[in-house]
Amino acid sequence: MNIALFTDTYLPDINGVATSTSILKNELVKHGHQVLVVTTVLPHDSLYTDEDQYILRLPGLDLKKLYGYRASNIYSIKGMREVRDFNPDIIHIQTEFGVGIFGKIAGEILDIPVCYTYHTMWADYSHYIAPGNIKAVDQVAKKIIEKISKIYGETCSELIVPSQKTADALREYGILNSINVIGTGLQLEHFSKSNSQPKLMNEILEKYHLRDKFVVTFLGRIAPEKSIDLLIEAMVDISKCNPNICLMIVGEGPQFEELKELVLQYHLEDYVFFTGAKKKEEVPSYYHISDIFVSASITETQGLTFIEAMASGVPVLARYDKNLEGVILDGRNGYFFDDKDDLVNKILELSSQDLSLLANNAVEDAMQYSSENFYKKIMVVYQKALSKHHYCYKVVSIVPDKNKSYQVSFQFDNHHVILTLSSQVVERYGLSIGQVVDREELDALKDHEQVNRAYHLALKYLTYKDYTYAKMQKKLSDKGDFDEIQIDMIMDILVQKNLIDDYEYTKNYFNRSTKLGIGINKIIFNLKREGISPFVIDEFLETYSQDFEYDKAIDLVKKLFSENTTKPQYALIQNIKNKLFNKGFSQDIVERAISDFDFTIPKEHTKMLLTKEYLRVYNRYKNRYDSHILKSKIITFLVQKGYEYDDVIEIINELWEESNDKN
Repeated sequence: MNIALFTDTYLPDINGVATSTSILKNELVKHGHQVLVVTTVLPHDSLYTDEDQYILRLPGLDLKKLYGYRASNIYSIKGMREVRDFNPDIIHIQTEFGVGIFGKIAGEILDIPVCYTYHTMWADYSHYIAPGNIKAVDQVAKKIIEKISKIYGETCSELIVPSQKTADALREYGILNSINVIGTGLQLEHFSKSNSQPKLMNEILEKYHLRDKFVVTFLGRIAPEKSIDLLIEAMVDISKCNPNICLMIVGEGPQFEELKELVLQYHLEDYVFFTGAKKKEEVPSYYHISDIFVSASITETQGLTFIEAMASGVPVLARYDKNLEGVILDGRNGYFFDDKDDLVNKILELSSQDLSLLANNAVEDAMQYSSENFYKKIMVVYQKALSKHHYCYKVVSIVPDKNKSYQVSFQFDNHHVILTLSSQVVERYGLSIGQVVDREELDALKDHEQVNRAYHLALKYLTYKDYTYAKMQKKLSDKGDFDEIQIDMIMDILVQKNLIDDYEYTKNYFNRSTKLGIGINKIIFNLKREGISPFVIDEFLETYSQDFEYDKAIDLVKKLFSENTTKPQYALIQNIKNKLFNKGFSQDIVERAISDFDFTIPKEHTKMLLTKEYLRVYNRYKNRYDSHILKSKIITFLVQKGYEYDDVIEIINELWEESNDKN
């Protein structure tokens, strides 16, 4: 069988995903399968060289905060060509991102089943997306992660998880696909003390001055979720009680420098040592010189490093995690601890005890996680995926539902699919109990279910207000549950049923707007903003009479003229013009309406307004300016207000002497 493994991280990276993928690849090859590993390019400063020609590395971007991982493009033309030439029978993706997306795309293009191993509870790592412990941002990040996980879990042929806790969490996300719980196997012989490297072990002991010391070891990624700071803080108390105990931290990661500073702050340079990352073949020796292995990680999906330590004959200490219940048997091969004080007490107690029984039990218990068992379980999943890819589902029940729909249940092996389908779809496909449908037919029925859901959702929206085609399309798209084809299908139905009619919407909008005295230009602008096509607007305007708009403009002019009590003729005309333009009437209509209307104001009325305005201005400014300047400013002001110059001079000549006498 040809198998393509897609992973964002691979050798020489040291992390759970890289280790699991490498072990699986080796076991598959050992049993005669051809394996292509698709992963990211090596870091620019890496000295590692691939020994296997069947490793395809895609350009990637180092994610410094997520040590051991690199992001890649979601598609590569060259990569796709090589995958096609390899001709895989099955694709097995190990990640949700970059390379994983490429794997899903390749599976679709080549029409082959895609298995997906969900290695990590990504919701526990949302702090990388939401730094600073901003709760609201973290909650949004977790929701995004859940949605991505659900999409992957539902769209793959088979889903694999390393623990029952992870399986339960994915069920809570709403994943209905089959979930296979398979703990990652290890090549346990690499960690056996019978294969130890005495020379390398001596070098490590000498380099870090560990000879005759009680060595407590952490091995893994140096990151916040590992809570290595708790281990260092525990060493403050431990070193005071037993200076013969030391902590060795093996690995690299985003918190490496920060924790080295913490050691300096606590003056633990003689008790805590950082080794940095080590080659795969060197790792067992670091276990072999250790007395106990410890981790305070806040989240574990399986705990591969615990199994490695146990296979190396090293008892383990772990902060309690449900995922570790099947790995660590409290009091038999190691212990759980609750907090820092509990950890301190347990390390001090173990340092004075004979650990041989714990060590022997650890080796024995680790055997269940052999790579051979891992391979056998994975192959069962591959066979299920291949079978499912060519599946035929049987209709087992058809139950009437509301809205003239049916709940139709399909079954393949132990896998059930229940779809809500309209009566028309049930009739069109001739669905009946016992009928068999193939994969393409079931996928088509799933599309029909989504269209049915979208239809009733659209009806709900339309009960509150009318929608244009564009607005309803965007509304359904923003919902996020429907793809483009499904939305196009439902929009066609809504149009056919005249539930969406852009021409009718345009007509109704024109009628409503003109009643409010809104002009055609503004109406057109608003309609375009609503998503109405210019072609629909032009089609309606062909039936639209300009006389109708002119009549509305004249009505508005009459109303505004009748309401005038303060403005002179010129100012009033300009004011009415501006209001007509603001209402959206075209310039031709505005000029025509203004020209045709009689704005004649009786001279007596104008004189009354002018007199009132003169007295108001005179009284306001009489104490600010001398007589000559005041008179000049009043003339300017009144002319600016729109009064005729001759009328202004006439009023001033009549009232000026009288005003000054009173003053």
